[in-house]
Amino acid sequence: MNDYWGIPEEVYEISLMQFAKKQLSESGYSVLDEKVEVCSGAGALTLTAIIKIDNALMGLYIHDGPRQRKMKGVPNISVLGLLPEIKNVEDLRKFVITHQDDFYFILAPENPGLRDKAEKDMLQIYSDLYDSKIKDLYETDLSSAADVLRVRLRKNIYDFL
Repeated sequence: MNDYWGIPEEVYEISLMQFAKKQLSESGYSVLDEKVEVCSGAGALTLTAIIKIDNALMGLYIHDGPRQRKMKGVPNISVLGLLPEIKNVEDLRKFVITHQDDFYFILAPENPGLRDKAEKDMLQIYSDLYDSKIKDLYETDLSSAADVLRVRLRKNIYDFL
């Protein structure tokens, strides 16, 4: 799933949520850690993150892409509980990959009301990001969408200094 064309990951880290800091903050969320992967070709995007909601740590999983939209119409957006062994976003990512068919049920949060609200909020936030950063690529030349997405979503190093 990781395709960085030979460039080391730490040099080519990308972030989607860096563009939604204000929206996230206004909604009471903060992103503690995030991993975004863009597959080659048409640019299927997968985001795994650790987010903070009402002093609770939760996982966030988003999968989107032209094929996802063609087959299902909407992106997969899941707010997840975290098991004690999940210490960081890489652990969460590995868990989701290992349990592709049932991670949503295994990591179901104890508070379904909080999950439902957070998923609704994240859908709105992601929809705004999709419209501003991704939609035009998926509607035009899919053959170069991945390359353009990688450039568009590079972390702004000045935000992290």
